Amino acid sequence: METYPLVEARNQLGQLVSRVRHGREPILISEYGKPAAALVPIEELEELLRLRDETDLAEAKAHEAEPTGPSMTHDEFMAQLEAEDRRAAS
Repeated sequence: METYPLVEARNQLGQLVSRVRHGREPILISEYGKPAAALVPIEELEELLRLRDETDLAEAKAHEAEPTGPSMTHDEFMAQLEAEDRRAAS
């Protein structure tokens, strides 16, 4: 994968986009010598977003399936905290 400094990439943007679109080669853009962004074929971006969405959905489903323990009302929770505070103070 080739890397172009931001200023150079800006000056050659049309050519770089054409290379990515037709040559299907990603191009890395650096800023101050560090990777900052990438030009990638749109199909690769769409696949990356699809995979990210699938992962997020799987994580959300797994989180929903986790046992959360017994539920309690706000008043019950506050009473439990107060009892713990009393035990800690004694």
